[in-house]
Amino acid sequence: MTRKIAVIPVAAALIPLLVAAAPAQDVDTGILQGTQQQPFQTLGARIEARSVGDVARAEGGNAVPALPFASNAELRAATVARHVRELRATNPIAAAEVAREMARHDYDAIFRSFLSDTDLRPDDAGDVLTAFIVLQWMVANDTKTEPSPAALRAVRRQMVAPMADKPPLSQASTRAAFAEQVKLRTVLHHAGWQAAQRLGMVPSFVATLSKDFIPPAKLRAVALTDDGLVGMGGRKAPAARAATGGALPGASIAAVAPAVPGNAPPVAAEPPVEPRHAANWAGVEGVYFRSTTGVGVGGMVVIEFEPLILFRDGSYYEIDDAALEDVDLAAERAAKPRRFGRWIRSGDSYVLTGTGGKPQDYTLQDGSFFKAYPAEAGERTIARSYRRMSGGGNTAMGGDVMIAVSSRYDFRSDGTYGRGGSAGATNSGATSGVSSAMSRRRPPEGGRYGLDRHTLTLTGPDGRSRRLFFAYGSEKDPPQVDREMAFIGGSVFTNPD
Repeated sequence: MTRKIAVIPVAAALIPLLVAAAPAQDVDTGILQGTQQQPFQTLGARIEARSVGDVARAEGGNAVPALPFASNAELRAATVARHVRELRATNPIAAAEVAREMARHDYDAIFRSFLSDTDLRPDDAGDVLTAFIVLQWMVANDTKTEPSPAALRAVRRQMVAPMADKPPLSQASTRAAFAEQVKLRTVLHHAGWQAAQRLGMVPSFVATLSKDFIPPAKLRAVALTDDGLVGMGGRKAPAARAATGGALPGASIAAVAPAVPGNAPPVAAEPPVEPRHAANWAGVEGVYFRSTTGVGVGGMVVIEFEPLILFRDGSYYEIDDAALEDVDLAAERAAKPRRFGRWIRSGDSYVLTGTGGKPQDYTLQDGSFFKAYPAEAGERTIARSYRRMSGGGNTAMGGDVMIAVSSRYDFRSDGTYGRGGSAGATNSGATSGVSSAMSRRRPPEGGRYGLDRHTLTLTGPDGRSRRLFFAYGSEKDPPQVDREMAFIGGSVFTNPD
């Protein structure tokens, strides 16, 4: 559901439009709204503290009929034309961008790529609608956790089956037109979400969604499990192919203002959930990082660094944000095989072979491969700030769009931290004839933090905690710890002072 194949250019084109009051999705009052809004409002109003499966079964949702439809180039062109025509009435800039991108990219191919690793069928209207509903849940919870096959089947059974005997799904004459609108809406929704993530604007993006979406507040109150969308107080069966450390969506730390003396009394911190995979560390040979290429401000190629965990069994893992003790390595390997590979060592020489089968030679501390360091035993606090600059766009290749994103952590010796940042985007208008610019500051976040070797624990004023991978960089040869460089999650930060 989060594959990025051909949808990346669409997301880049939509980035400058997020500043507008109505996003590209906030249109289309025809079949899509008329047929989805009432069923979604009915179900959305009742997915509070119990499984929507109960709701669906109460409404006769046990059957899962096939809902085939035939797609063709003429119908898809008419779908895009209608969407652009209706969008033009409320947001002409967005309409021009969508028309341009849809002329360059086939939304049907993009949508099919979303389903390529699932059992959902792109020629079944029920499966198409299931994909759209699941994407709505993922966007509302801002998670890239992939749904399991059982979860997709459950959502189709619970949310789609009760609508199957009602128009337009029940009528072959309208089913295809409806399904094409849902496919286009899914592609644009995913592109807008990608753009909002790059700019740190996901809450604003979600707040402007049109009424034919399931209310985001309802989706944040439920977990996507093998039983479908289940209230947080209900059964919590696993639904993800990717590892999430056992945390439910919505259990991540809230974006809250830093604690300030004199404010409301602090909430008692809840003890963090015990790690489920603490034994992972027993198999670790060492923690390292290597240089790689990435995309920076304006789309220029920049040098990035990625942390690596080398295991004694000869495998390695490109760790992401979660602390290693929270990663189900078997599930992670199945979901993201490209993050794993093999390594061998001879003295200071290392050979790493990824899933592509091409070995890469490295020499420790020789420009491309370095040792990473944990916090020292007993080191629980830092008195440093760390900053990261990233971005995107295409101005480096002669395009119109430039994006810059800044993120900063301020760690204090008293065990408190603050986090902030900003994002900006410009569109020169050289292609569309309409220029635009925007800037936005990241909502402040803060609370208390703790260090324990390679684990950084952040605890908000609401008492909720999350664990992130942590490591210091290194310099010189033989290597020495460099505390001016740190990996927080899977991203590298440096001291700006």
